[in-house]
Amino acid sequence: MPMNQFLFDHQLAAMKVDRSGSAQELNEAAELMGARAKRMSGWRKANGLSSLGWPHDERPSTPKG
Repeated sequence: MPMNQFLFDHQLAAMKVDRSGSAQELNEAAELMGARAKRMSGWRKANGLSSLGWPHDERPSTPKG
């Protein structure tokens, strides 16, 4: 799954937490958000990226011109 999809899913989960009505909805939404964060962390680790901050573009530069 591409990182953009992970970030999108995590953001949706965060919005559900913010809009939760009952304590049960809040708990379920928070658990979902935590699960999304763990999936992103696992993806970053599997791809050799830091678990902190925004990944740096480490692709080799291509000559222009």
